[in-house]
Amino acid sequence: MTQAQAPQLSPRSNQITSLAAKIMTGLGVVLGGMWAIITYLVPDPSVFGFGFINWRNIVLLVSVFTVLGALSICWQIRNLPKMLHGTALTLLIGGLSFAFFILGTEYAKPTFEFAKVQSMVVENDGNNLLGKRMEVVDSVRIELVGCENIGRFPNCTFTLTNLDMDRDFRFESASRFFDESGAPVSIKELRVGQQPMTYWNNFQLLRNVPTTVSLVFQETDRKVERSPSIKLLISTRDNSTQALKFNDVTLK
Repeated sequence: MTQAQAPQLSPRSNQITSLAAKIMTGLGVVLGGMWAIITYLVPDPSVFGFGFINWRNIVLLVSVFTVLGALSICWQIRNLPKMLHGTALTLLIGGLSFAFFILGTEYAKPTFEFAKVQSMVVENDGNNLLGKRMEVVDSVRIELVGCENIGRFPNCTFTLTNLDMDRDFRFESASRFFDESGAPVSIKELRVGQQPMTYWNNFQLLRNVPTTVSLVFQETDRKVERSPSIKLLISTRDNSTQALKFNDVTLK
């Protein structure tokens, strides 16, 4: 009996393999081009006016292409001898783990310039699945309870919950309420519970204790029904400043 020959790929399988390789190569070139544009040619891609261009989505995009690239390599090496296949697969798993470690680090603390700027601003555009408007900034969960007009003084109430160790907390004096025309309105008064406080002073947040904070803004020239944005500047524990914006807020 003649020795059985190794199975050969059919022409259709070869076409599929070639097409998959071409697609992955093309996607890799596109991704590399986008990365070069963002890194070198247009360091701040937000100038294009597209809200979806941010470093989180870029990290997500790179992650998707990384997975697709790994799948493509797996497809290409499936017919290698057993030992080579095992070695290549081990290297692929190690490389994939390292790539996602780097991507996770980049997500937590971005390195390219426009991402550093964007990471300093957290934006809330609407309710979450629980119907609440909240974000976590510097380990403090900040929930917008609501805003109302008292006379012509906009008042906004927040619930702050410290998720870390007991700490002092402070809103920066540059925090602003914006009226319908985009005019900024500064803070007039701050209340913690029912206790009036000077807004530029620190107040204490205990761990896991919800604290009601009300901001009273300066008088506006007319009654405001909707604010395009409320921008809160927060002094963080490492003495830097981070911004939190609640966009499109309706006043009662």
